[in-house]
Amino acid sequence: MLKHMHNAELIGEWHDAITDADTREAFLYIVGCAAALRGYECHPQWKGEVRDFRFYRAGSSEQPYSFIVNQRWLLFYFRAPGVSTPGFSGAKLQEAFESAKENSAGEWTVKVRSIDDVKRLWRAIGFSD
Repeated sequence: MLKHMHNAELIGEWHDAITDADTREAFLYIVGCAAALRGYECHPQWKGEVRDFRFYRAGSSEQPYSFIVNQRWLLFYFRAPGVSTPGFSGAKLQEAFESAKENSAGEWTVKVRSIDDVKRLWRAIGFSD
């Protein structure tokens, strides 16, 4: 769920900052999916100059997922709590996404550029079948 529409004005601003049409559609789709996601509280916020959309487990400070908004793609992060979630597999993520990679912090990232990418990502996380 969108957490009290915290920083809701950023959604329109960030949408306008995306230059790729497919990525703009993916952004709107993933924000809509986040709004309907039970068990999570989600909101956009600035982290310095970075546009950071965060997913927290409801009632917790645990942040398993987030994504950064760029002009031509969304960079989705599997943070430490997301990587330690039962069923997570970096190998399966790499099968689903050519861009999937592990960073030096042990987190995984995936570039999302389309609505189809969001749908694949949601299935990989286990949010939908």
